[in-house]
Amino acid sequence: MLESSESDKHSAESGDDLLSIYEQQSVSMFSLIKTLLATATMPHIILIILLSAIFYVIARIDSMTVFAAMAFTSLSVSYAITALLIRNKTVKNWVTPNEQNSHDDLAMIMRVILRFRICLLPLISAIFILILIVLTTGENGIIANANKSIPLALGMLFVAWSIVQGTSFAQWASTTSAKKFHTGKKMSKISTSIVILSVIVGSVSLLLACLFYQLEDFNNLLSESLLESIPFTLSALGVTFVSLSYSWKYKKLSSMKPRLQKFSHRWTVLCHLFITWHLLTIWRQNFMQPSILQVFIEEIALMIFTVFVAIWSMTAKGYKSKFKLITEENALTWGLAFGYAYAGSVAMLTTFFDDIKVVMSIGHAVVVITIFYVHKLVLGKVIQKDNTSVDVKRIVGDTEASKITEEKQIELVQTNLKSSTTTKQESAEVWQEDNDVDWDSEKKQVQIDDIEWDETIDLD
Repeated sequence: MLESSESDKHSAESGDDLLSIYEQQSVSMFSLIKTLLATATMPHIILIILLSAIFYVIARIDSMTVFAAMAFTSLSVSYAITALLIRNKTVKNWVTPNEQNSHDDLAMIMRVILRFRICLLPLISAIFILILIVLTTGENGIIANANKSIPLALGMLFVAWSIVQGTSFAQWASTTSAKKFHTGKKMSKISTSIVILSVIVGSVSLLLACLFYQLEDFNNLLSESLLESIPFTLSALGVTFVSLSYSWKYKKLSSMKPRLQKFSHRWTVLCHLFITWHLLTIWRQNFMQPSILQVFIEEIALMIFTVFVAIWSMTAKGYKSKFKLITEENALTWGLAFGYAYAGSVAMLTTFFDDIKVVMSIGHAVVVITIFYVHKLVLGKVIQKDNTSVDVKRIVGDTEASKITEEKQIELVQTNLKSSTTTKQESAEVWQEDNDVDWDSEKKQVQIDDIEWDETIDLD
């Protein structure tokens, strides 16, 4: 019985361990944002915005596209190297402000300039890396004219960044969905979950679309904006139902258990809200007329979001690892390295398509497709893990049942043997008590193979 309880406990733990992993990976996003946007290190953030804008403009000039691509690459590599070396005390002092040094006695402009000294090391490193790239891949370099392929390589990286954005968001959403699901009660039907999802997606898509229609033309009445938003709302709901159809098998299976159903519902809602946001961006760029400033602000926000979730994802994956690639100390420098690479890929693709709207539409479409796939993938992993635990439990139960049956059969055989022995002994006693037997007539004993019948045969 002790073995049985231990096996049941083991199988139960096996069925929940994947959701437990998701739950344990919940690194505070607020803490990460606080670290990346700290006031003391704000010069790094200001610098990436300024340099990204400058090199984006430079990239639009045909003769300077290659130079801009190399500049973005150099800055990204420089900050990546800095992130790896920041555990060194000297490097850390160079890229982070020294709070012990006070400059209150200086003028405000001088204080601001001195705060930017933390950007010197990455900038100097980037210059050396840029020179090295020019010398090795330039016209007279070791790999002659190889630098001309850098814009294409950097542009293709945009697709990878879109996939990273989708997968990183999915990991954050899965950990968020796994939080505090123990207290949830099972819904009566899976249709209830679908109705709730439809209401949430429909309401959010309608309100957001209405907001952007109002921003596009302030003279519009609210009713007109709502009416114009209906086609997008229907489109968002249509995409949602397509996604649910794609993962319906796992969605239905997850509704069989309260814990899995709670996770599945939260997970599905978060994924499809994210999909709706990206669909709205695609819709605006093709059916509305957003200003260049709106697009720029939106894509800067998207870049920051992508960097945040990418860093969070890498931090969460390494929370158990002895060697943590991203820590609180180097999260900012890694974020800046990713940021320069992302900005460079957008700039290169913009020069290729000659329209940033097309580039953004491609990126958002890739993210939507990624979420489609990952949504089904995560549900499938959870269901498969749960099914495996059930199979293990069933096998253990069958093994124990067979042992019990075998023991009962053995006991039954032993009982029958004892009963048979007792019966034979009783028969012998009755036979021996028969007074009609003539003992004198059996004088000769027949022998077969030297065995005499009057010998005692031990049945045992």
